[in-house]
Amino acid sequence: MSVFPSIDTKAIAGALKLQEQGRDRGLHNQPPPDAAGFDHVETGIIEKVEELRRKGLENYENNRRVYNERLARAGQASKEVDIAAGAARNDFGALVQVWRSRIVAARERLNESYNWRNRYRQIHRLERPANEFHGWVNVIALALILIVLEAGMNSYLFSKGNEFGLLGGLLVAVIVSLVNVGGSLLLGYLARYMNRRNPLAKLMGLGALALWLGLAGALNLAVAHFRDGLERGLVWAEAAAQAVPGLIARPLELASLESWLLVGLGALISVLAFRKGWHTDDPYPGYGPVERNLEQARLRYEEELHAALEDLQKRRDEAIEELQDANEQVRDGITEAVDALFGQSSLGAHLRAFLEQCDLKVAHLLAIYRDANLAQRTQPAPAAFNTPYAFPAFAPEAIDASRRLTAEAEAERVKATVETAISEIFDQFETARQQFSVTDDVELDGPKPGRAGRGEAA
Repeated sequence: MSVFPSIDTKAIAGALKLQEQGRDRGLHNQPPPDAAGFDHVETGIIEKVEELRRKGLENYENNRRVYNERLARAGQASKEVDIAAGAARNDFGALVQVWRSRIVAARERLNESYNWRNRYRQIHRLERPANEFHGWVNVIALALILIVLEAGMNSYLFSKGNEFGLLGGLLVAVIVSLVNVGGSLLLGYLARYMNRRNPLAKLMGLGALALWLGLAGALNLAVAHFRDGLERGLVWAEAAAQAVPGLIARPLELASLESWLLVGLGALISVLAFRKGWHTDDPYPGYGPVERNLEQARLRYEEELHAALEDLQKRRDEAIEELQDANEQVRDGITEAVDALFGQSSLGAHLRAFLEQCDLKVAHLLAIYRDANLAQRTQPAPAAFNTPYAFPAFAPEAIDASRRLTAEAEAERVKATVETAISEIFDQFETARQQFSVTDDVELDGPKPGRAGRGEAA
């Protein structure tokens, strides 16, 4: 919509019936020759044009106020960016402090675990890394495999002479295998204590080794004597009752090759189970848990460190994006302000043209009325018919061209402010990244005073 209304002289002349009123009043020689000033028809013409002129001036003032508001907002642009930049820096710094406090516990645990592992090595004169622990599930799985393997092979040997046949032999084989494998696993695990430097622990380990040798030999030979009894036609109860006395009296006197195979198979399974018990954890008892505790502390610290850096990086990118958005919005506002200066200049030119048109249009409308009046008069026209009409002069407020330079300077300052804030946020991130020590630094130095805020680890 145009700022200044259009002045349609033809429409106004028709609405006011200027020619009709001019001819009619001319026939009656109105206004009289001695009349002074404008008559009511001329006054109506002036009022009609003045109404349009006043509306145009109101529109001009409204538009000028909008332009001035844009210029005023441009003056506040850098302040908005300064606030946004300061908030971004403060928020990022606060997040750094939160993570520095949160990571202290993991940092201290890692440092203390590392120091204890080294102290443990010194106390027990260990220089090698601990063997890897594969978990109890692995131990149980292997034990079940050995039990199934031994029971499956022994079931055939035990089935002879068994009234339940192969099923009865399998049941006995499973029971024997459970005792053989389970006992060997446990004693193999306990036998590791003979590697300890403590004399009592060594004695316990040697005792477990001796007990295993006795168990493996006695159990497998007793089972073989039990089978020999079945081969001689004894019932199960009698064969079981004579197995132990036979073992004590004649331990190596077995009746058949199959019985010796039974002893050999049982001994092999027992050795495998004992070896698995020995290698379940590190051969030096207590060393494996210490090493695993250190590994868990490392993993926890690495997780905390990764979460901290990931969170800080995310917040850094968000802060930069917010600053860039604020920069774009502010620069758009400054561009509008610069455009407002050109708009004011253009608006002023249109205003001058509009005011000139108002004077010309009112003169033209007065001429239509007066010419029609003069054509019908028989008496001289009043002197006022020769008097032109001009509206009071309107002096618009001068445009301050220096505001353009101010707005452009503001745009450069906003750009510099945003670039500085982004650079500072990157510096904060890099400083924080360096303060969050990597694993080996934590292990060697521990929590740093003034950074993690808790002092050296004990």
